[in-house]
Amino acid sequence: MREGRASIFSMRNGSKRFNGTSVIEGIDLDIFPNEIVGIAGENGAGKSTTLKMIAGIYPPSAGSMTLSAKSFRPLSYTQAVEAGISMVFQEQALIPSLAVYENIFLSLEANFSNRAGIVDRSAMIAFSERHLKDLELDYIDPRRRTGDYAFHHRQMIEIVKAFALAEYFHIDHPIILLDEPTAAIGEREVQILFESIRRFRHRASFVLITHRLAEYVALCDRIYVFKDGRNVGEFVGEQISEQSLHKAMVGRFREDEYYMEKRQLNPVEAPLAVSAKGLSGPNVKNVSFDIRRGEILGIGGLVGCGKEAVARTIVGFDPFPSAGTVEVNGEILPLRGRGKAAIMRGVGFVPKERKTEGIVPYLSVQANISLASLPLVSRPAGVISRSRERALAEKYINGLRVRCAGPTQLCQFLSGGNQQKVVIAKWLARGVQVLVLDNPTRGVDVGAKQEIYGLLRDLVERGVSILLVTDDLPELIGMSNRILVMRDGQIQFECNAPADHKPTEQELVQHMV
Repeated sequence: MREGRASIFSMRNGSKRFNGTSVIEGIDLDIFPNEIVGIAGENGAGKSTTLKMIAGIYPPSAGSMTLSAKSFRPLSYTQAVEAGISMVFQEQALIPSLAVYENIFLSLEANFSNRAGIVDRSAMIAFSERHLKDLELDYIDPRRRTGDYAFHHRQMIEIVKAFALAEYFHIDHPIILLDEPTAAIGEREVQILFESIRRFRHRASFVLITHRLAEYVALCDRIYVFKDGRNVGEFVGEQISEQSLHKAMVGRFREDEYYMEKRQLNPVEAPLAVSAKGLSGPNVKNVSFDIRRGEILGIGGLVGCGKEAVARTIVGFDPFPSAGTVEVNGEILPLRGRGKAAIMRGVGFVPKERKTEGIVPYLSVQANISLASLPLVSRPAGVISRSRERALAEKYINGLRVRCAGPTQLCQFLSGGNQQKVVIAKWLARGVQVLVLDNPTRGVDVGAKQEIYGLLRDLVERGVSILLVTDDLPELIGMSNRILVMRDGQIQFECNAPADHKPTEQELVQHMV
């Protein structure tokens, strides 16, 4: 009970073990009607595992759960949905090729069929339309292909789906679990999402996981903090602040020098490492810039402004340019085979979608780290030496503090932050001189973020040049020597960002919109 209210969901002594390894232990958690509750913690603290237990994806190893004062132990996600619990996954669970209404009622088509097995699609569309209108989302057409909508609109569709299924299963007050809903969207889309959640809260309860502490402060009524799989604190009302959450999560207060600006170099006389001239193509128009050795050049802008396309063409991931050149250390990279040429000239790439483009989930940590450096771990005949591969991996596992069971653990079982460290380690093992980073701290907790920032400062002190593309404005400002702002595929603004005179967020945003 809290302030005379009964919780609609409770977990007591919740525990989960995988192959004998404890992931969470002894978790107590309550969800009350019409509240937004947060679960904060570093990568690997057990946040997502807890949500998946609530949602019936993982069965608990120990402990009990109750829903509406009744024992609750779903055997599947479908059973949880039927009981009124839905989850908006970090990696969205919608099928892009299906219409919106088909996604909302996916696997429930038989309930809209007649005896002949013919599905009443008009009824499904009408049901979907009513809920979209009811939630003030009538700009979404249920007949339209889901993949035609932007990422943040698809998140709204998942929330609509939760409300629609709750009514369908006669649930008065659903619980909606949000796992990293802001990880892949920009600041404007974040505000749209949060305004929607506040608007919907009178009809549901929400549980939020995010790696942005400011989002917990802005949105949540109450916050649990997990550390090493245990609940180490609960914060309510005025207790909630970025400083208090950071201390509970990592055991120390957040440093004022979070981005380590005092270590920022001023390489104005250093030779050029990268020179891009007149890049043009889909969503990019005549983009030119230089990066000096030991410099961090940041590129910011709203989602869809073209900044990610620029990063990907530098490394040859998307060889889009219909015009323009990329020069690395004095050599022009060819358009055909640019990816291989970039790697051979010491360029590494940390992509935004690490699970699909940065790592191979079903390979071990050591195999992923050695992927870009196979000659270093191979015998003369070309056969990989597992002992050399292991030694290389252990060097970076220890150096970057990758939290894993060992070099042979599969990458799919690592937390997001540790997977990101593996991606970075892959390029450090190769000894890159230019590192292109696309949202490198997306889905990474505050402690791991600070470790990555320290690593980037170490790299530039060794003469590595960095192109930093990010949606995180404080990160863009805090880490960069210079900043480019893009809008509609073009560079709209450029400014210096010296350690003692950083631009403000407002200065940059006015050039983004």
